[in-house]
Amino acid sequence: MHRSIASCLLLASLAAPAAATRWQVDPVHSKLLIAVDHAGFSRSLALMPVSRGVLVYDRQDPQAASIEVELEPARLDFGDRRWNAAVHGSSLLAVDKYPQARFVSTGVTAQADGSLLIDGQLQLRGVSAPVQLLAHANGQRRHPMPPFRQTVGFSATASLSRAAFGADAWPTMVGDSVQIRIELEATANPQASLAPASGTDTDTDN
Repeated sequence: MHRSIASCLLLASLAAPAAATRWQVDPVHSKLLIAVDHAGFSRSLALMPVSRGVLVYDRQDPQAASIEVELEPARLDFGDRRWNAAVHGSSLLAVDKYPQARFVSTGVTAQADGSLLIDGQLQLRGVSAPVQLLAHANGQRRHPMPPFRQTVGFSATASLSRAAFGADAWPTMVGDSVQIRIELEATANPQASLAPASGTDTDTDN
């Protein structure tokens, strides 16, 4: 009797899915590339790092994944001081009043080609609105450089309407549709959180 019970418990434990890994986003290797139409002449490009983020992900069960990241709009850089000042100002991102932006996933759907549709809410400029990402998992393995941490990487794309977040100034000069490309790396960390850690050993290889 006791042996049968023990056998059942062992089988149940083997069948139970392992807990998904928590990953801390690496801000050095996690960035957004922003493209927006400039008066119909070109696409203005800007980079912004992902300041902090936490990913819960198991490649065996990607639809159970979740992600939460924090951004600092004041770090959006178009490569020109005056252009940056205009974008950061009250007519557009209003970074003095709204210094942080945050994306929180609400659901993940695996596609037949292996890509992931990530639905979530983006809070930007004091407004929360839905945004959908199309993501591709690039790899998950031990990083080849010290301290050899388990690392996972993703590429993703998204688009949003700046007017949906109240950044609707200069409609004849700046396009409403904002195209976003995201490159993200994260390292395994059971204590991963959005709180900045003092003395964090941040990978600085390129």
